[in-house]
Amino acid sequence: MGQPPGALWARIEAALERDLARPALTFLDARLAPRAYDAGALLACVRGLAARLRALALPPGPALGILLESQQAQALHFLAALAAGRTPALLTPPSRKLDRAYYLATTRAALEGCRFAAVVTDVGDLGPAVTALRPYALDVVRPGPPDDGPAGDAEAAGAFLQFTSGTTGLRRGVLVRDAAALAQVDAYAEAIALGPDDRVVSWLPLYHDMGLVTALVMPLARGVPAAMLQPLDWVGRPAAFLQAVARHGGTLAWMPNFAFAFLADRVREAELAGVALGTLRGLVNCSEPVTHEAQARFLARFAPLGVSPNALWGCYAMAETTFAVTHGTAADAGYLDPRGPDAAAPGGRLPYVSTGRPVRGAEVMVCDAGGAPLPDRRAGELRVRAPFLFGGYYRDPEATRAAFADGWYRTGDLGYRVGGEVFVSGRRKDLLILSGANVHAEDVEAVVSGVPGVRPGRVSAFAEFDEAAQTERAVVLAESAAPAEERAALVLEVRRRVAAAFQVTGFAVHLVEPGALVKSSAGKMARSANRERFAHLTAGRPDATGAAAQGEPPGAPARGAR
Repeated sequence: MGQPPGALWARIEAALERDLARPALTFLDARLAPRAYDAGALLACVRGLAARLRALALPPGPALGILLESQQAQALHFLAALAAGRTPALLTPPSRKLDRAYYLATTRAALEGCRFAAVVTDVGDLGPAVTALRPYALDVVRPGPPDDGPAGDAEAAGAFLQFTSGTTGLRRGVLVRDAAALAQVDAYAEAIALGPDDRVVSWLPLYHDMGLVTALVMPLARGVPAAMLQPLDWVGRPAAFLQAVARHGGTLAWMPNFAFAFLADRVREAELAGVALGTLRGLVNCSEPVTHEAQARFLARFAPLGVSPNALWGCYAMAETTFAVTHGTAADAGYLDPRGPDAAAPGGRLPYVSTGRPVRGAEVMVCDAGGAPLPDRRAGELRVRAPFLFGGYYRDPEATRAAFADGWYRTGDLGYRVGGEVFVSGRRKDLLILSGANVHAEDVEAVVSGVPGVRPGRVSAFAEFDEAAQTERAVVLAESAAPAEERAALVLEVRRRVAAAFQVTGFAVHLVEPGALVKSSAGKMARSANRERFAHLTAGRPDATGAAAQGEPPGAPARGAR
């Protein structure tokens, strides 16, 4: 059952049918061995899976969850859901390194509130509230209860759902409708001059907007081949990405800011034998604040292999706008701003790097706390209006209403403009941006408050910038009266819970004495004050908690996550 296929699938299908023999998607393993699909093979596979989905007669309306461990399986089932007229939702899979039982327990609880029509999964028992389907065969493993009806306008049919944050990545479902998806694809493709000679190479996860749009949706809709590495294969062997670019003639790739520094620091010279990167015309820095330092380190290391300074591009993007709002390149006159915003706090990272100018159809306004527009170089909240804005938060009409003001989406990010260039200078204080993934501080605090030995409600989570890694990392301060001999084990348990809930390993945990953390007069955790206390706490001594596992970038997904 379900609705007829929407306009997004119609566009993808038409692009594939134009040349059935052309390369479409290639999935690479850790040693870069390919599993390649030309357009004809991809169409045949997707249509076969879609026919099986339709035959299941699932209830109409609710989204179809996809919780699979491999990129190949995720991509094929996502496309099959589109072709079957379903609304697919790619969910964050588990990690072999983290506690699987805890992951499954938290995922079961979150899925109960989502009330998907079914979940295609290979990760294990998701509980009696979920209709589970085996991948590829799409057999019903266990019937679930009937859905109790729609829950607001954001339940209406859409092209797909993107989940942005929450204790298992399921709290904030962003509904992207067909019209918004196509408006994004066309506007962004025009901005980057995407053409038939391009080749996308990616290591990004598909369950985040950057990977989903740039490595799957946009390339297929515009007839451009894409090759994908598993994200954690890249973390384990970062040179594999550069080798894949060289082998597949990659012209375009997207990465968060930390990845530029990570590649520059971690790739061994011996791994670059025979690697040429001159085909790259665009390497887009996105989903984290862009720093000049990270890009300079990358360029210094890889310019001898053919990377041009003008191949460094910037982008301001988020799931709520499907993906990109702006686009800019290092060749633009205003790409670097040595001055920064007026009345900037001392110690800012200069020069600021532009995220570019709004793509076609997008408008970006900088406004004060009351919503009044601000002039150039005055920092304020960034608000966005565009034809590719999301259709609402899944099953959360209250959050949807709060996200908009007079038709503008309130991003919560801080920034300023100089001419047409948009500079992102900060973010709302309760949002942690870890290697491109958004995590709400209160969600982290809630998870840690549930750990035996931690004082409930006496936890503060915030972000600090790691200069060496060129990314933000989360810091968790938790009050505890545990005796000294039990504290090491308690820190490990806190780390296990947070890592399992958010699928990241690059964060620090510090236990503090009862009463050490500051709350506001309203009884809320005062994160800014606690951040200052943390700075005094750690001044002059190294972090003893192991903020990042050796060999992994801070904020990266835990090894084994797909």
